Amino acid sequence: MTESERLAEELDKALNGGAWHGPSWREALEGVSRQAALGRPIPEAHSIAEIVLHATTWHDVVRRRLEGETPQVPDAEDWPPADLPEDDVWSAVLGRLFESGRALCETVRRFPAERLLEQRPRVDDTWFALISGELQHVLYHAGQIAVLKKSTGRV
Repeated sequence: MTESERLAEELDKALNGGAWHGPSWREALEGVSRQAALGRPIPEAHSIAEIVLHATTWHDVVRRRLEGETPQVPDAEDWPPADLPEDDVWSAVLGRLFESGRALCETVRRFPAERLLEQRPRVDDTWFALISGELQHVLYHAGQIAVLKKSTGRV
């Protein structure tokens, strides 16, 4: 197994399950209703829905950067507003999160392992740092969702 394949496997575990750290995104989001996703049990914190939208943005940004693009992330895309007027919109948002995560995992899996330690263009960082940073980002926000879910007392 290549280092790229190992990184992709770790991302997949963080998103879908099997990680030792605690609940994956799929496990943390299981049973979270639209109402709970929009709630703000910790007033100064982001809602679950906002975190999901933010994570989806970054799955796409990191994937696109690995594919050679240089997308910038304006504030409106980094933390998009959670406009979920109906339950089916929440379901679609969740579907998009996991689809963007799957696409990111596949891009990481295909990324040439021999390039992981190369300097990224116009950035003081490597491709490995980009991928491992996104993995850390995914894990951080999964933990936030687990805490927010618990703090609602309902899902």
